Amino acid sequence: MVTGLASKAGAQETRVYVDAGVSHARPPADVDIEPATYALVGGRIIAGPVFGSLYGGLATDPDVADWVGGQLGVWLQSAGTGRLGWALTGIASAFSLGDPTPYKAATAKLIPEARLSAGRSAIVLRGYGGIGRSDVTDNSLTPPASVVSDLWMYGGGLELSHPFGGVQFWTGVEAYGSAGGSYYTAYAGSMGSISGMLWGLGLKLWDTPGDVELAFNINLAVPLGMRWSAELSAGRSGPDPLLNSPAAVDGSLVLSWNAYSPGPEPQALVTLSDGDATAAMFRLEYDGAERVSVIGDFSGWEPIAMRREGGHWVALVPVDPGLYHFGFMVDGEWYVPESAPGKVIDEFGRSNATLVVPGR
Repeated sequence: MVTGLASKAGAQETRVYVDAGVSHARPPADVDIEPATYALVGGRIIAGPVFGSLYGGLATDPDVADWVGGQLGVWLQSAGTGRLGWALTGIASAFSLGDPTPYKAATAKLIPEARLSAGRSAIVLRGYGGIGRSDVTDNSLTPPASVVSDLWMYGGGLELSHPFGGVQFWTGVEAYGSAGGSYYTAYAGSMGSISGMLWGLGLKLWDTPGDVELAFNINLAVPLGMRWSAELSAGRSGPDPLLNSPAAVDGSLVLSWNAYSPGPEPQALVTLSDGDATAAMFRLEYDGAERVSVIGDFSGWEPIAMRREGGHWVALVPVDPGLYHFGFMVDGEWYVPESAPGKVIDEFGRSNATLVVPGR
């Protein structure tokens, strides 16, 4: 579910998160590696359209390798006028695994998207392209042998999404060509909210060059207050066509602290009114703005113009019962203030606010 470069300091918000936790990984049955438990430490930064992360895993077993990995990306999207929209994501990443089998990999990916919105439904056509290089050293040989591989991948897919009741659903298909062979996948997922906690479920069926793989994931994000939150995730991660890596079972529990966010800033308020139909009143305080819209999956990600009312921008939007993600377009730039309810970070590093409309 998930603007050009921000030209105003307010829209170019910067946030820093510090994360710590524990994870457990079980490799595929045909891979001669023992299950491992890691202490996780790292962090994320979001600065306008730019996002990045750096994490390290410290193995609790001295015979298991430690690892470090990071990524840096940029996310751009059209202003969202009309039913058609586009997005482009670029991500560079690197990963390093220590002894006894040192492994290093670096990749770069581009993900263009075209979106067609029809009411609250959306059709997304997505492309993929990537290159990279990996280097694995076998220390059991004398002298140790190093194998360097050039990596490449291309592909595309089609995704459909629509909310039902208070839950957002999506499904799609994808196909990839890569240095390791051809991959095909069909998937489905959903997301909702229970008592302020956000949950997500996903299922993917992969047809890989080696076998048919089933991947699934369960995620639960719990706000703890005082800038703290917790996220529990578990499942079987799918194979990676670019790295030619197989599926593996893993799980993690991470505590996240919002170490830095903008100081006192405009307040965004959402209130619901009940009558024959439910409506949400969006109210945003933003000095110096010339044009403000609210945009979310309640409008099929089409902008709804807000009007100036005193020192605020307001819009009254009819909404059905359900769970919605939204944000504001301020002079053509995406903006979600710290005070917006139920803030979540999507897979492209962009902030989204959450609105839950209970059933009548």
